[in-house]
Amino acid sequence: MDMIQAIRNRRSIRKYKDQRIEKDKLDLILEAGLFAPNPGGRQGTKIIILDDRELIDTIGIVNANCENRNWGVGVSKEQPSIIDDKSIKSGFYGCPALAIVCVPRSGKQYVNQIGAAFVCAQNITLEAYDLGIGSCIVGRAEATFAQPGMQEYLDAWGLDPNYMPLVFVCLGYTDGPYPTVKPRNEGRSLYVGSQK
Repeated sequence: MDMIQAIRNRRSIRKYKDQRIEKDKLDLILEAGLFAPNPGGRQGTKIIILDDRELIDTIGIVNANCENRNWGVGVSKEQPSIIDDKSIKSGFYGCPALAIVCVPRSGKQYVNQIGAAFVCAQNITLEAYDLGIGSCIVGRAEATFAQPGMQEYLDAWGLDPNYMPLVFVCLGYTDGPYPTVKPRNEGRSLYVGSQK
């Protein structure tokens, strides 16, 4: 993979084909997440992979209901979000697979735990892109699993109770045309040093 091209071209996908992702590809995506940098080299993140579409949709409806859907600012015309289209019921957009990145509960107040979860999520999205699989990072994991009855899923899956979900990554084959790359906004970088 040409890394800079993958970083430039990977887009958030919210339209998925009704097609399961092959287990060997899910294994590679999981491995990419597990090799993400972690604070102090502790390898503190845990990843749950779901590939049960019905269960993903059930949790996705709870997730969407945790969001204030009245931002008034659109996210994407090509790949509408739950902010753009209130008829979308699931915050996971019908994806056939879902990664749930979890972090230690005791460290949730530290920024490095949030960073570790999102670096893990980015590794997952980049590996998915390399495999021809669309992805979309979705927040509200902590709020989703704080809703009535949701902790029961984590217990049934065997997640260590000292861990909590922090971020989701939707995964699936893109349905329709791949979104175009948007130009970058100017003035977002500063170069400090002797080279110009």
